[in-house]
Amino acid sequence: MEPSGAAVNVERALALAALAAALAAAWAQAGAPLARARREGRPWLAWVSALPADEGGAPHLLLARYDPDERRLLLLHVPGATRVDGRRDLDRVYRDALKADGRPADAARAAEDMAERALRALSPEAIPAVAGRLDVDMGPLGPGDEPAAEAARALRASARSPRSWARGLGQAWSDLRREGRPALDPLLLAFELRRVPVENLEAARLPDDAQAPALLARLFAGTPASDDGRATTAEVLNGTARAGLASRAAKMLRLRGVDVLGTARAAQRARTMIYDRVGDFRRAAAVRAALGCPGARTVVRPDAARAVDASVELGEDCAADAP
Repeated sequence: MEPSGAAVNVERALALAALAAALAAAWAQAGAPLARARREGRPWLAWVSALPADEGGAPHLLLARYDPDERRLLLLHVPGATRVDGRRDLDRVYRDALKADGRPADAARAAEDMAERALRALSPEAIPAVAGRLDVDMGPLGPGDEPAAEAARALRASARSPRSWARGLGQAWSDLRREGRPALDPLLLAFELRRVPVENLEAARLPDDAQAPALLARLFAGTPASDDGRATTAEVLNGTARAGLASRAAKMLRLRGVDVLGTARAAQRARTMIYDRVGDFRRAAAVRAALGCPGARTVVRPDAARAVDASVELGEDCAADAP
Protein backbone atom coordinates (compact mmCIF):
# COMPACT_ATOMS: atom_id res chain seq x y z
CA MET A 1 0.00 0.00 0.00
CA GLU A 2 1.50 3.26 -1.12
CA PRO A 3 1.50 6.20 1.32
CA SER A 4 -0.91 9.01 0.61
CA GLY A 5 0.21 12.30 -0.84
CA ALA A 6 -0.44 14.05 2.45
CA ALA A 7 1.79 11.57 4.33
CA VAL A 8 4.59 12.05 1.79
CA ASN A 9 4.33 15.82 2.14
CA VAL A 10 4.51 15.54 5.94
CA GLU A 11 7.61 13.35 5.70
CA ARG A 12 9.25 15.81 3.33
CA ALA A 13 8.41 18.72 5.62
CA LEU A 14 9.88 16.92 8.62
CA ALA A 15 13.03 16.06 6.67
CA LEU A 16 13.42 19.69 5.53
CA ALA A 17 12.89 20.92 9.09
CA ALA A 18 15.52 18.51 10.41
CA LEU A 19 17.95 19.58 7.69
CA ALA A 20 17.31 23.25 8.43
CA ALA A 21 17.87 22.68 12.15
CA ALA A 22 21.12 20.83 11.48
CA LEU A 23 22.36 23.60 9.15
CA ALA A 24 21.39 26.27 11.68
CA ALA A 25 23.20 24.42 14.47
CA ALA A 26 26.30 23.99 12.31
CA TRP A 27 26.23 27.70 11.37
CA ALA A 28 25.87 28.79 14.99
CA GLN A 29 28.56 26.43 16.26
CA ALA A 30 31.02 27.42 13.52
CA GLY A 31 30.99 31.01 14.76
CA ALA A 32 31.23 30.24 18.47
CA PRO A 33 34.59 31.31 19.97
CA LEU A 34 35.14 27.94 21.66
CA ALA A 35 34.56 26.08 18.38
CA ARG A 36 37.04 28.36 16.61
CA ALA A 37 39.62 27.83 19.33
CA ARG A 38 39.23 24.07 19.00
CA ARG A 39 39.67 24.17 15.21
CA GLU A 40 42.76 26.37 15.55
CA GLY A 41 44.28 24.24 18.33
CA ARG A 42 44.52 27.05 20.87
CA PRO A 43 43.14 27.51 24.41
CA TRP A 44 39.83 29.28 25.08
CA LEU A 45 39.48 31.79 27.91
CA ALA A 46 36.27 32.73 29.70
CA TRP A 47 35.17 34.45 32.88
CA VAL A 48 33.23 32.29 35.31
CA SER A 49 30.89 33.89 37.81
CA ALA A 50 30.44 31.39 40.66
CA LEU A 51 27.29 32.30 42.51
CA PRO A 52 27.49 32.32 46.31
CA ALA A 53 24.97 30.62 48.56
CA ASP A 54 24.00 33.82 50.39
CA GLU A 55 21.53 36.12 48.67
CA GLY A 56 23.02 39.41 47.54
CA GLY A 57 26.65 38.38 48.05
CA ALA A 58 29.25 39.15 45.40
CA PRO A 59 30.03 36.19 43.11
CA HIS A 60 33.41 34.52 43.12
CA LEU A 61 35.23 35.54 39.93
CA LEU A 62 37.33 32.92 38.16
CA LEU A 63 39.24 33.02 34.90
CA ALA A 64 38.86 29.74 33.00
CA ARG A 65 41.36 28.38 30.49
CA TYR A 66 40.22 25.34 28.55
CA ASP A 67 42.69 23.51 26.31
CA PRO A 68 40.70 21.39 23.79
CA ASP A 69 43.77 19.43 22.64
CA GLU A 70 44.76 18.30 26.13
CA ARG A 71 41.18 18.26 27.48
CA ARG A 72 42.33 20.27 30.47
CA LEU A 73 40.38 22.94 32.37
CA LEU A 74 42.07 25.49 34.62
CA LEU A 75 40.11 27.81 36.91
CA LEU A 76 41.97 30.73 38.49
CA HIS A 77 40.17 32.35 41.43
CA VAL A 78 40.69 36.12 41.58
CA PRO A 79 39.75 36.94 45.20
CA GLY A 80 37.21 39.66 45.88
CA ALA A 81 39.80 41.46 48.02
CA THR A 82 42.05 41.99 44.96
CA ARG A 83 42.63 45.72 44.50
CA VAL A 84 42.04 46.87 40.94
CA ASP A 85 42.24 50.67 40.85
CA GLY A 86 44.23 51.67 43.92
CA ARG A 87 41.12 52.42 45.98
CA ARG A 88 38.60 49.66 45.35
CA ASP A 89 38.71 45.89 45.42
CA LEU A 90 36.64 43.60 43.17
CA ASP A 91 33.85 43.15 45.72
CA ARG A 92 33.50 46.93 45.96
CA VAL A 93 33.41 47.25 42.16
CA TYR A 94 30.61 44.69 42.07
CA ARG A 95 28.60 46.42 44.80
CA ASP A 96 28.99 49.84 43.17
CA ALA A 97 27.86 48.51 39.79
CA LEU A 98 24.93 46.67 41.37
CA LYS A 99 23.85 49.82 43.19
CA ALA A 100 24.00 51.78 39.93
CA ASP A 101 21.75 49.56 37.78
CA GLY A 102 20.45 46.75 40.01
CA ARG A 103 21.35 43.94 37.58
CA PRO A 104 23.64 41.26 39.07
CA ALA A 105 24.80 39.99 35.67
CA ASP A 106 25.90 43.48 34.58
CA ALA A 107 27.59 44.07 37.94
CA ALA A 108 29.50 40.81 37.55
CA ARG A 109 30.66 41.86 34.09
CA ALA A 110 31.88 45.19 35.43
CA ALA A 111 33.93 43.34 38.05
CA GLU A 112 35.24 40.90 35.40
CA ASP A 113 36.39 43.81 33.22
CA MET A 114 38.32 45.31 36.13
CA ALA A 115 39.81 41.93 37.04
CA GLU A 116 40.96 41.42 33.44
CA ARG A 117 42.72 44.79 33.46
CA ALA A 118 44.42 43.93 36.74
CA LEU A 119 45.66 40.57 35.41
CA ARG A 120 46.97 42.15 32.21
CA ALA A 121 48.82 44.75 34.26
CA LEU A 122 50.50 41.94 36.21
CA SER A 123 51.41 39.87 33.15
CA PRO A 124 50.62 41.57 29.81
CA GLU A 125 51.86 38.69 27.65
CA ALA A 126 50.08 35.92 29.57
CA ILE A 127 46.46 37.04 29.33
CA PRO A 128 45.03 37.27 25.78
CA ALA A 129 41.50 38.42 24.99
CA VAL A 130 38.87 36.65 27.08
CA ALA A 131 36.26 35.29 24.69
CA GLY A 132 33.49 33.81 26.86
CA ARG A 133 31.46 34.06 30.01
CA LEU A 134 29.88 31.35 32.19
CA ASP A 135 27.74 31.19 35.31
CA VAL A 136 27.92 28.29 37.74
CA ASP A 137 26.03 27.61 40.95
CA MET A 138 28.37 25.63 43.18
CA GLY A 139 26.31 25.71 46.36
CA PRO A 140 27.51 26.71 49.83
CA LEU A 141 31.21 26.71 50.68
CA GLY A 142 32.48 25.35 53.96
CA PRO A 143 35.38 26.83 55.96
CA GLY A 144 38.60 26.30 54.05
CA ASP A 145 36.89 25.32 50.78
CA GLU A 146 38.47 26.80 47.65
CA PRO A 147 36.05 28.41 45.13
CA ALA A 148 38.16 27.37 42.13
CA ALA A 149 38.17 23.68 43.10
CA GLU A 150 34.46 23.61 43.90
CA ALA A 151 33.53 25.50 40.72
CA ALA A 152 35.55 23.08 38.58
CA ARG A 153 33.71 20.13 40.12
CA ALA A 154 30.35 21.89 39.74
CA LEU A 155 30.98 22.59 36.04
CA ARG A 156 31.89 18.97 35.38
CA ALA A 157 28.89 17.71 37.36
CA SER A 158 26.50 19.98 35.45
CA ALA A 159 27.91 18.65 32.16
CA ARG A 160 26.63 15.20 33.18
CA SER A 161 23.21 16.34 34.42
CA PRO A 162 20.20 16.05 32.03
CA ARG A 163 18.42 18.81 33.98
CA SER A 164 21.40 21.15 33.50
CA TRP A 165 21.47 20.34 29.79
CA ALA A 166 17.77 21.20 29.44
CA ARG A 167 18.29 24.46 31.32
CA GLY A 168 21.37 25.26 29.23
CA LEU A 169 19.53 24.67 25.96
CA GLY A 170 16.77 27.02 27.02
CA GLN A 171 19.24 29.69 28.10
CA ALA A 172 21.25 29.39 24.88
CA TRP A 173 18.10 29.75 22.79
CA SER A 174 17.03 32.90 24.62
CA ASP A 175 20.54 34.41 24.52
CA LEU A 176 21.31 33.55 20.90
CA ARG A 177 19.43 36.52 19.46
CA ARG A 178 20.93 38.94 22.01
CA GLU A 179 24.53 37.75 22.26
CA GLY A 180 24.96 35.95 18.94
CA ARG A 181 26.86 32.73 18.48
CA PRO A 182 29.05 33.11 21.62
CA ALA A 183 25.88 32.21 23.55
CA LEU A 184 26.52 28.59 22.53
CA ASP A 185 29.89 28.42 24.28
CA PRO A 186 28.48 27.19 27.64
CA LEU A 187 26.79 24.27 25.84
CA LEU A 188 29.92 23.45 23.84
CA LEU A 189 32.04 23.52 27.00
CA ALA A 190 29.55 21.26 28.79
CA PHE A 191 29.87 18.78 25.90
CA GLU A 192 33.67 18.94 26.15
CA LEU A 193 33.72 18.54 29.94
CA ARG A 194 31.91 15.22 29.71
CA ARG A 195 35.19 13.79 28.42
CA VAL A 196 37.58 15.63 30.75
CA PRO A 197 39.03 13.36 33.47
CA VAL A 198 38.97 14.57 37.06
CA GLU A 199 42.76 14.77 37.17
CA ASN A 200 42.65 17.37 34.36
CA LEU A 201 40.58 19.80 36.43
CA GLU A 202 43.14 22.33 37.70
CA ALA A 203 42.28 24.96 40.29
CA ALA A 204 44.39 27.93 41.35
CA ARG A 205 44.19 31.02 43.52
CA LEU A 206 45.84 34.30 42.49
CA PRO A 207 48.48 35.23 45.09
CA ASP A 208 48.61 38.80 46.33
CA ASP A 209 52.39 39.14 46.24
CA ALA A 210 55.32 39.17 43.86
CA GLN A 211 54.68 35.56 42.80
CA ALA A 212 51.57 36.52 40.78
CA PRO A 213 53.23 37.49 37.44
CA ALA A 214 55.29 34.29 37.27
CA LEU A 215 52.28 32.16 38.17
CA LEU A 216 50.13 33.81 35.48
CA ALA A 217 52.85 33.23 32.89
CA ARG A 218 53.08 29.57 33.85
CA LEU A 219 49.30 28.98 33.88
CA PHE A 220 48.22 31.00 30.85
CA ALA A 221 51.25 31.53 28.62
CA GLY A 222 52.44 27.95 28.80
CA THR A 223 55.73 28.61 30.60
CA PRO A 224 56.71 25.08 31.72
CA ALA A 225 57.57 24.28 35.30
CA SER A 226 61.14 23.19 35.88
CA ASP A 227 61.62 19.43 36.07
CA ASP A 228 64.95 18.57 37.66
CA GLY A 229 64.08 14.92 38.30
CA ARG A 230 64.00 15.30 42.08
CA ALA A 231 61.36 13.73 44.31
CA THR A 232 58.31 15.77 45.24
CA THR A 233 58.49 17.18 48.75
CA ALA A 234 55.49 17.65 51.04
CA GLU A 235 54.36 18.44 54.55
CA VAL A 236 51.37 16.72 56.15
CA LEU A 237 49.10 18.59 58.57
CA ASN A 238 46.38 16.89 60.60
CA GLY A 239 43.16 18.90 60.57
CA THR A 240 41.11 16.22 62.33
CA ALA A 241 40.55 15.01 65.89
CA ARG A 242 42.04 11.62 65.02
CA ALA A 243 45.45 11.29 66.66
CA GLY A 244 48.32 9.98 64.54
CA LEU A 245 46.57 10.48 61.19
CA ALA A 246 49.30 12.75 59.81
CA SER A 247 52.02 10.22 60.71
CA ARG A 248 50.15 7.38 58.99
CA ALA A 249 49.50 9.50 55.90
CA ALA A 250 53.16 10.54 55.79
CA LYS A 251 54.27 6.91 55.94
CA MET A 252 51.99 6.00 53.04
CA LEU A 253 53.20 8.94 50.96
CA ARG A 254 56.84 8.01 51.57
CA LEU A 255 56.15 4.45 50.47
CA ARG A 256 54.79 5.90 47.22
CA GLY A 257 57.76 8.13 46.45
CA VAL A 258 56.82 11.44 48.11
CA ASP A 259 59.51 12.95 50.34
CA VAL A 260 57.57 14.08 53.44
CA LEU A 261 59.66 16.63 55.32
CA GLY A 262 57.46 16.99 58.38
CA THR A 263 54.08 16.60 60.08
CA ALA A 264 52.11 18.93 62.35
CA ARG A 265 48.67 19.89 63.55
CA ALA A 266 46.34 22.23 61.63
CA ALA A 267 43.00 23.91 62.20
CA GLN A 268 40.19 21.37 62.06
CA ARG A 269 38.58 21.05 58.65
CA ALA A 270 35.96 18.93 56.92
CA ARG A 271 37.61 18.49 53.51
CA THR A 272 41.16 17.45 52.72
CA MET A 273 43.10 20.03 50.71
CA ILE A 274 46.40 19.63 48.89
CA TYR A 275 48.05 22.96 48.16
CA ASP A 276 50.60 23.28 45.37
CA ARG A 277 53.20 25.63 46.87
CA VAL A 278 55.48 26.09 43.83
CA GLY A 279 53.11 26.57 40.89
CA ASP A 280 53.52 23.05 39.50
CA PHE A 281 50.09 21.40 39.59
CA ARG A 282 51.47 18.05 38.43
CA ARG A 283 53.44 17.55 41.65
CA ALA A 284 50.44 18.30 43.86
CA ALA A 285 48.25 16.05 41.71
CA ALA A 286 50.78 13.24 42.17
CA VAL A 287 50.60 13.75 45.94
CA ARG A 288 46.81 13.54 45.79
CA ALA A 289 46.99 10.28 43.85
CA ALA A 290 49.48 8.83 46.33
CA LEU A 291 47.37 9.90 49.32
CA GLY A 292 44.40 7.81 48.22
CA CYS A 293 41.71 10.11 49.60
CA PRO A 294 39.02 10.39 46.86
CA GLY A 295 37.44 13.57 48.24
CA ALA A 296 40.68 15.57 48.41
CA ARG A 297 40.89 18.80 46.42
CA THR A 298 44.07 20.14 44.82
CA VAL A 299 44.67 23.88 44.44
CA VAL A 300 47.62 25.93 43.19
CA ARG A 301 48.42 28.33 46.04
CA PRO A 302 52.11 29.26 45.97
CA ASP A 303 53.91 29.93 49.23
CA ALA A 304 57.70 30.00 49.03
CA ALA A 305 58.00 30.25 52.81
CA ARG A 306 56.73 26.67 53.16
CA ALA A 307 59.87 25.26 51.46
CA VAL A 308 57.93 22.24 50.11
CA ASP A 309 56.25 21.41 46.82
CA ALA A 310 52.90 20.59 48.42
CA SER A 311 51.07 20.99 51.71
CA VAL A 312 48.59 18.27 52.66
CA GLU A 313 45.91 19.40 55.12
CA LEU A 314 43.98 16.31 56.18
CA GLY A 315 40.24 16.69 56.80
CA GLU A 316 37.50 14.55 58.26
CA ASP A 317 36.73 13.07 54.81
CA CYS A 318 40.22 11.56 54.66
CA ALA A 319 39.97 10.36 58.25
CA ALA A 320 36.81 8.45 57.33
CA ASP A 321 38.67 6.66 54.52
CA ALA A 322 41.70 5.82 56.63
CA PRO A 323 42.09 2.34 58.17
